[in-house]
Amino acid sequence: MAPDGHFAVAWVDKLPPTGPYHYDFDLFIRFFDCDGNPLTDAYKVSKLADTNWISRPYIDMDTLGNTVLVWGDNLVGSNEDTGYTRFQSFGPDGTPMDSAKTLYEIGLVPHLRVGLSLANNGTFAFAQSAWSGAIWVQRFDLEGVPQDSAFLAHDTGGDFYPEHPQVALNDAGDLVVTWYEFGPSYPRFQVFDAEDEPIIGWEPRGHLVPDDSVGGTRVEPYWLDNDRFVLFWIDKVWPWNVAGRVFADRGLTRHPIRRLVHDTLALTWPDPEGQFAVALSSDERFAETHTRSYVDRPDTSDPSKLRWWDHGGGILGYIQDNEPMGVRRPHRLGVLAS
Repeated sequence: MAPDGHFAVAWVDKLPPTGPYHYDFDLFIRFFDCDGNPLTDAYKVSKLADTNWISRPYIDMDTLGNTVLVWGDNLVGSNEDTGYTRFQSFGPDGTPMDSAKTLYEIGLVPHLRVGLSLANNGTFAFAQSAWSGAIWVQRFDLEGVPQDSAFLAHDTGGDFYPEHPQVALNDAGDLVVTWYEFGPSYPRFQVFDAEDEPIIGWEPRGHLVPDDSVGGTRVEPYWLDNDRFVLFWIDKVWPWNVAGRVFADRGLTRHPIRRLVHDTLALTWPDPEGQFAVALSSDERFAETHTRSYVDRPDTSDPSKLRWWDHGGGILGYIQDNEPMGVRRPHRLGVLAS
């Protein structure tokens, strides 16, 4: 979403399969004004020839409304299981700046998860985990031209597999990379300057987001300005919490952790992705949404007696004195399943 309230939505449309292993997926993007009125028709993104699996689109918009879309375009059911990380950019009015192009050729990863962040200086950063147990990061301009070489944010030689990488890029060129370390279940991060050099010291496994070895989920990073950033995650302290922490001096100074939602978020643990999302505005206010779950297990073996529901909940909050603050009573958004 841009500061004037206009926004873009990207989604995958799945058509019925036309063969044993052939899935017809198409990717669309559409732009809307601040009242939700369409500014453009749904734009169908061009796929590579002979690819049929579109996976996990990621989208970001700068303050001018320039938009970057990244997705996986994969072959399925062939002898050469090859995937491509693809990219396309759009102007503030939703007009494509150029045709779609390939950023990387990778092994087939149907459920690829990546991180994407578009700054206001005409560049974006892209983070992607590899099967080797490493996270690679690279910068590009709005035309998809590399601004540096891909570099490592995490490298353990496969001892601990990183999942759900996220990245935040500020206008000065500094970036924060976060991930969830599968195995010990720790949320971790690294910070790099515009020259891709570590700011707070290189650690092959990254730095812990909390001060000790408290488990958690993926971490959503956001720059507040060119000096401070805030991280949101769900920690393992019972009851499970949506937590936030501000870092100043580009990561050198840690402010206290604030636990924003004290609740039993049954779908957020041990799921490393964490059923939550955060959006941060330029005036340091934020909105958070999460899933709450309840299961009634009666004293019977009859599965028909099992009752469960999922509710969407959320809070509005703000950054005050370098600490995230939120409404203590989460708002119920509605029943998602029952």
